[in-house]
Amino acid sequence: MSLPCSMGQKPHDDYNKIEALLEDFPLNLNGSKTAMAQKLTMLHPERTHKGWEALIYRYKRDMLEATNDKVYEKSLFYYNESTDTYITFIKAAGENMIIAGDMHRGMKAAYSNMTSKGATINEIAREFNFPRAWFDEYRRIHAWTHDMLPFTDEEIMANDNEELVDDLVLRNRREIYKKYEKKKWKEISDAAEKWFNFEDTYGLMLQQLQKAPKKVPKVKLSDAKDPFAVIMSPTDFHWGKYGWVDEVGVSYNFEEARSRLIDRTNEIISWLPARPEKIIISTGSDWFHVDNDLGTTTRGTPQDMCGSPAEILITGCQLAREHIDLLRQVAPVDVVFMTGNHDRHSALALMLYLSAAYENVDDVSVKLDPKTRHYTQYGNTLLGFCHGDSVKKEKLPTLMSKEQRVLWGQTESHIWFTGHLHHQVLYEMDGGLVIQLPSLAGHDRYHYRAGYTTAKAGLAAHIIDKQLGLIGSIFSPVRGH
Repeated sequence: MSLPCSMGQKPHDDYNKIEALLEDFPLNLNGSKTAMAQKLTMLHPERTHKGWEALIYRYKRDMLEATNDKVYEKSLFYYNESTDTYITFIKAAGENMIIAGDMHRGMKAAYSNMTSKGATINEIAREFNFPRAWFDEYRRIHAWTHDMLPFTDEEIMANDNEELVDDLVLRNRREIYKKYEKKKWKEISDAAEKWFNFEDTYGLMLQQLQKAPKKVPKVKLSDAKDPFAVIMSPTDFHWGKYGWVDEVGVSYNFEEARSRLIDRTNEIISWLPARPEKIIISTGSDWFHVDNDLGTTTRGTPQDMCGSPAEILITGCQLAREHIDLLRQVAPVDVVFMTGNHDRHSALALMLYLSAAYENVDDVSVKLDPKTRHYTQYGNTLLGFCHGDSVKKEKLPTLMSKEQRVLWGQTESHIWFTGHLHHQVLYEMDGGLVIQLPSLAGHDRYHYRAGYTTAKAGLAAHIIDKQLGLIGSIFSPVRGH
């Protein structure tokens, strides 16, 4: 399909090259000329980029002249049969658009719901590389609706009814087969992705798993006059978070995070008044900064990371075990889980990892429970643990009384431990306490830019007397924070 052109030249081959790209580049001089010229320069370097731009301009001019000098106003279009192109004035583009016939018919068929669920305006825009605003105006000019036939007027005039009916049946069959193939491929793809993710991450994590020693040396502490437990929860640890000191004021990476956890734990141990009967540690609760191979939270928010997702998961599991092994030198350890909004799935992997590591260890108990709220009793106190992102703190005491009716009635003290907000607060309400725990984590760009930098980073421990309930708290702050 070539057209006569001005200045006594007829670059038939070059015009054909332009027409071959019309389906990919709806021709308007405001937006697509440069992109089309760039593509043509790559495919046909005998002309320069500027040379192709000039020729595209001439092609458009000659195309419009070949339509017998018709005047194009708003909402007016013209079909050029000799070139199989549709010329339509698009207000959003500011001029006439030249659309290849195959592209025009393809968009109409895709927008019709007679062979499938009609594609949306956004889907058409993406599939045919057509700006959304342009297509929205284009389909209104051509009076397209989802209920229309998938054929153009030109197709209907050129074919008899039987041929069109047969074509419609064939299109429907083709659409059914495409949907079948798409579903089958998705099932195969999903299965493969699950396997690869397991192999790449969890498989490696399990390969490195070694059973914990049955016994560890004990820290020298005096015997307690009255039995008590210590609640220690490094909630919102955000292992794998990255903060550049020049950008956020405080450095945070693998090395800094581990130092904060181990140093602050050792300091709390040194401050204990005596040996506790047990240590209850709640882990998870944003222990990990990301939750998948994409490096996002559970809901899909991208994060600044100091390592790969697999590295974060594997080393985070190893560090959690190192921390537990440190605490079991003081007293037997009960591990409960608080899945967070950053690591809802990774926390479950951590739970399984620790359960396997301490399977045959007498002084470490790992509670396998996928729920987001956990309860445990110590003496005369009922303890609840949750991340704090899903249920308002005002509802927690009532939830405890409803979900644990028997234990609520058997105990005098009722205490919730939550995280999520990175600063420590104690609330007394409705017959119980709600203790919001601090965070050890440093800042990243999001927290710094939002001004979430006022909380004092550190690790807290809470002393629970077996009869009296909460009798004291210890806070070890991060130095220089």
